[in-house]
Amino acid sequence: MAGERLDRRRVEDGRYANDRRQRQDRRQGADIWLKSLRWFAVSGWALIVGSFFLISFAKPQTMTFFERVNNLAVRREWDYYLMGYVLWMLFAALFSGLVGIMVNITRRRRKQDIFYFSLLASSIVSAIGFIWVLTL
Repeated sequence: MAGERLDRRRVEDGRYANDRRQRQDRRQGADIWLKSLRWFAVSGWALIVGSFFLISFAKPQTMTFFERVNNLAVRREWDYYLMGYVLWMLFAALFSGLVGIMVNITRRRRKQDIFYFSLLASSIVSAIGFIWVLTL
């Protein structure tokens, strides 16, 4: 016993003091950031759907038989005023998705914590739409 040295880093049950494997879960439920992840995803998808509706109003009109017979004027170019709103909506959806992804990554520390793939999908869709609107 005289040759053995006492390891002061160990606690009474044999674990090291900084060993986190056997600690009990100290969470007391989801905090405001984890609850907000669902709202980041919902708001991102709502903005994307709203921007697609605005795109349908802003696109050039097609001439139908009724307009051709009655010599009605048809708008042949994009409505850039509405496309400005579409651009801002897609930017807000992209921002919402990226903030949600950052919150999800930083708050996901345990095995049972889930990753919201909806945030990733809405970010990708809004980024593609944002680039598409910029190329018009």
